[in-house]
Formats: sequence, structure tokens, C-alpha cells
Amino acid sequence: MIRERKDMRSNPHLKIMPLLITVLIVSMVLPMSSDAARSRSEWTFMVYLDADNDLDFYGYQNMDAMKAVGSTKDVNIVVLWDKYDDVANLYYVGLDELEIIPRFSLNGEEVNMGDPDTLEYFVEFSMKRFRSENYVLILWDHGDDLRGCCWDDHPEDYLTHQEITGALADVELDILAFDACVEGMVEVVYEYAWSETQIDYFVATEGYVPFSGYPYTQLLNALTENPEMSAFELSTIMVDEYISFYETMRPASRLVQMGVINMAYVDLIVEQLSNLAHYLEPLLQGATREYYHGKVAAARGAGNMGWSEYGWEGYVDLPTFVKVLSDNEIDHAAILYDTLMQGIYSRASWSMKTAEGMGIFFPNSYGSFMHNTFWHGDVYLALQFPHKGFWDFLQAYWGI
Repeated sequence: MIRERKDMRSNPHLKIMPLLITVLIVSMVLPMSSDAARSRSEWTFMVYLDADNDLDFYGYQNMDAMKAVGSTKDVNIVVLWDKYDDVANLYYVGLDELEIIPRFSLNGEEVNMGDPDTLEYFVEFSMKRFRSENYVLILWDHGDDLRGCCWDDHPEDYLTHQEITGALADVELDILAFDACVEGMVEVVYEYAWSETQIDYFVATEGYVPFSGYPYTQLLNALTENPEMSAFELSTIMVDEYISFYETMRPASRLVQMGVINMAYVDLIVEQLSNLAHYLEPLLQGATREYYHGKVAAARGAGNMGWSEYGWEGYVDLPTFVKVLSDNEIDHAAILYDTLMQGIYSRASWSMKTAEGMGIFFPNSYGSFMHNTFWHGDVYLALQFPHKGFWDFLQAYWGI
């Protein structure tokens, strides 16, 4: 990412006092999370806060932002916080206070946030302890598009997307959000759709996330003031508050974009994109190559994401790329663009006007495509999306 511990004498007239004192002691020792656990709330807001790296300072900053609002009877804020120079604990976030949630076996341990078992345990424990109508999970840390998220320095590990989907296989989430860079990619979101994770909305950026991350005070204020909002409403508020928070800052405001992808549309998007890729592949060979290569190159240039993780080399904005193909009357492009617009809600700063909510891997040069072993190697081809026709399309485009 460009991104925290009476002694009673027997009295025949006071036989009820030991029981009363026991009740009082228990009520003082058990955190407010126990009360929340006994009743069904509207929302449980879970944050997997992996700050055991160079983002440690911003972990404290974001926890302070959450404490500025705190949990309510309708909204539980639950955070697994791993610090750089300290152990991890599972916290219930109250107004201006943190309480360690008891009976979580990893409390006080140097946990590996890059272990999918840690993520699975955190999510399942939190969802069982804090029963709610709706659940949101935020993965907080560095993001690295095709590889994954949540780099832990102690020990050195990270979560691949395949590990995340495995950890979330048995839970239902209304929102999965990445407070991390460059996760709003079609290759990434399709990995979650293909694995059949039960997620309604996917919130992520196709660009950078500034160090300060999500504006937790603003979005939690909105949620606690209107806890009956729908998952779609909350996901769009996450986007709107994020853009509003950074739009007056320099230089951060120049590089921010955030979007909501409706997971119900992802399979259709990939199916239509596969149709487009299969249509173009043979046209990028033989007598038609020069004409169609020029059309595709123009679309790629229009959607170029020079401000993305890998500068000018790696990615384009998928909706922009498809829109230019549609404007040039390339078959299958218009219907795909319409589906993208239906399935994505996105906002971006003025300098990212070509970012419409979903990126795609499309290197800009033959050399970059052939010789960057990270992209061309196991990481890209280990994902499901390339095998839907886009890998063959890329090879045809570069004349391989």
C-alpha cells in the first residue's frame, strides 16, 4: 500500500450478596462484546489488520479512526490487529477504547497473518461470536494484484488469492473489501467468483491506496447512523467516502479510485470478455492482423493505467478498453461494455478519469510481455481468468 489488562464474611442477613457481587464482577470483566454476542445486530464489521510490516504506524492511525466511532448495539467493530513489534489480539472496538475479546486462542501470540488458517479462524470466530444480519470483511495491508494480499514480516508470508478463497469457502459475506493496492482486477475478482465464495459485493481499487487507507471514521459514522442500510448502500458509501476523503489532498487526490463490483455480474462479464477475446484472436493473424491490431492497440492506449502498480507496463482499465473497441464497432464489445456498466460502481479522481472500476493485465510491449517473469510465469497462469481465452488473445496480439 502507498499505505492496537473483596473478601466477604458470612452474614445471615446478606445471603444474596455473594451472588450479586459475582454478577457485578462478571459484568465488569466481560467486555461489551459479550453483550453484543448475545443478540443479533445489523452489522458485524470485521477488519483483518495486518500491520506487521512497514505499515505499522498506519495501523495505529486507522484503529484511532475506528475508536472515534466505536461499536453500537447495531454495529459490531471487530479487528484482528497484528503489530510490527508486538503480539496480535482480537479487539472489540468501542468508543475511545479497545477490549480484547476473550477465548480467541491467538490472543497474545505472534500470529502469521499470511496463513489462511489465521484468516479462516478469525472470520469464523467473529461471525459465530457476533451474530448479525450482515457481514463485511476488510483485508488491510499491502496488495499485489495477481499475487495476493497481507504481507506479514514475522514470519515472512502472505496470502495468495487461492488461500483467501479457501479460507472464506464456508462463510457468507455481504461485502469483501480490500484496503490494499491494485486488487480491483478482473483476474482477481474472477478468482473469487470461480471459487464460488459467497460474496455479494467486492470493493477494491485498480490503482494505489494511499498510506492512510480507508476513512474509517467517516464510513463507520455513516453505518452506525443508519445501520439498516443495505450491503450495496454500504459498499457505495465506502467508495464515496474514500474519494471525498482524498479529493482535497495533494498528491494523493490525483491517484485515487475505488469501485464496487457486483459479484452477480462477474461470470457474465468474463463470459462476454471471453467471447470478445475468441473473436479477436484469429483476426490478429494473417491478412486482417494489421487492421485489428491497430484497433486493439488504440483501445489499449486509451485505457492505459500508467499510475497503476507497474507504471506503464502492466495494466489497462477494462471498461475504457472495451468502450473504445465498441466505438470502433468491434463485435462483442458493446454488450460487454453495457454489462460492465451495470455490474460496477466506480469513482475516481480527476487524474484517473480513465479508471472505471476494473483493471486487466495487458502489457504494452513485446519485451514486457515476454521477459517479465513475474507476469509471464506461474503467478498469472495460476489464475483461472487467463484460461478463458485472454491468454491466447495476448499471444496473438504479440504475434507469438
